[in-house]
Amino acid sequence: MDLISLIKTVGYAGVFLVIFIESGVFFGFFFPGDSLLFTAGFLASQGFMNIWVLIIGVVISAVAGVSVGYAFGFKIGPMIFKREDSLFFHKDNLVHTQHFYEQYGKKAIILARFMPGIRTFAPILAGVGKMNYSVFFLYNVIGGLLWGAGLSLSGYYLGNTIPNIDKYILPIILLIIFVSVLPTFIHIFKEKSAREKAMKLIKNMMPGKNKKILALNWKMNPESLTEALVIAKSSDHKNAIVIPPSIFISEVARILKRAKLGAQDVFYKEVEKGPYTGAVSAKELKNLDVKYVIVGHSEKRAMGETDELISQKIKTVLDNDMIPILCVGENLIQHKNGSTKKILEDQLKSDLVLIDDLKKQIIIAYEPIWAIGSGNPETPENAVETINYIKSSIKKEHPYLDIKVFYGGSVVSQNIADFLKRKEIDGVLIGGASLKPETIFK
Repeated sequence: MDLISLIKTVGYAGVFLVIFIESGVFFGFFFPGDSLLFTAGFLASQGFMNIWVLIIGVVISAVAGVSVGYAFGFKIGPMIFKREDSLFFHKDNLVHTQHFYEQYGKKAIILARFMPGIRTFAPILAGVGKMNYSVFFLYNVIGGLLWGAGLSLSGYYLGNTIPNIDKYILPIILLIIFVSVLPTFIHIFKEKSAREKAMKLIKNMMPGKNKKILALNWKMNPESLTEALVIAKSSDHKNAIVIPPSIFISEVARILKRAKLGAQDVFYKEVEKGPYTGAVSAKELKNLDVKYVIVGHSEKRAMGETDELISQKIKTVLDNDMIPILCVGENLIQHKNGSTKKILEDQLKSDLVLIDDLKKQIIIAYEPIWAIGSGNPETPENAVETINYIKSSIKKEHPYLDIKVFYGGSVVSQNIADFLKRKEIDGVLIGGASLKPETIFK
């Protein structure tokens, strides 16, 4: 085989260099690491190499290469987050990567060793995702031992036990790859939660697949459960968040098959139950399959809700793995005197002050108070300018926060397309018009 001749030519140094590059240098994804290790182990069984020198060198090279990949990802992460979205780059993808490595980082670092191509980029993405380095290094070493020593010893053992093993090297390599990735696929397709997360990650990595979101805030409507279920059925679209009054949440949840479920408010304390008449806890909402919670709506602020209370609600929502929809906006006087940006900056700074996990997702709904229910929305051009300001302001304080910004305020069927066609606007928060979803989803 050409690979045998190559290894005989480059020797230990060449094998170690290939393993180092393929383990974490981004241009090394096409190198034949698996077959190289197995074949090198086979050659050791034939006396061309010392198996222990080979294993020690391979493990050190593999661990070092992965460490370099992590350092590269850790270094370029902040720079990547400053880039604007493009056809092939989406900030959302990096945040999904962070979430993935928070939950599956240990398994990923080990399993990726046995997956050609993926093993090159896994440590880089772990660095971008800011995976805890001490944990990363431990599983880096474990993976390096299992992969580097395991494949080398396999080739060495079979070379000593099976006559003419060189004729079967390619089928054996293919079998090793298949057996290595099989547990991963079994895990993904057997467990619903893992399958959903994997599919979500794949979809989010595909350019052009991120649809604009329509958040439908029913407010204190409708009057009856029968009406609520009719509205819910008409609102059940894949890119919708249905946000009914709390008394209808459990029944609406039974209706929705494609849309996500939201709540209009949450109790600010992190409690599961207690003597809090009229309050609804985050845990209760989560148990009803609520994914999103409106926080800081202008109507609640007008009734006395403070920024301090809003910040506590946001933390509670995030701590319960739900996504807050934080509403911010200026009144008419503030709008006319040109203090919109100052008002928004103060609100955002105060409302996000308690966020301690910057890798969580949050939605900001820019709702100019003067536009809500007035029939006079902000122009799409001005909305885009303000939304860009909101995004840049948050990134300065929270560069790794997964941020989406919606527009809200007199969004109706006649103007919704004007807002959604702007790439800077990630979605819309709809009030009164959400009660007639057939006019919006047309």
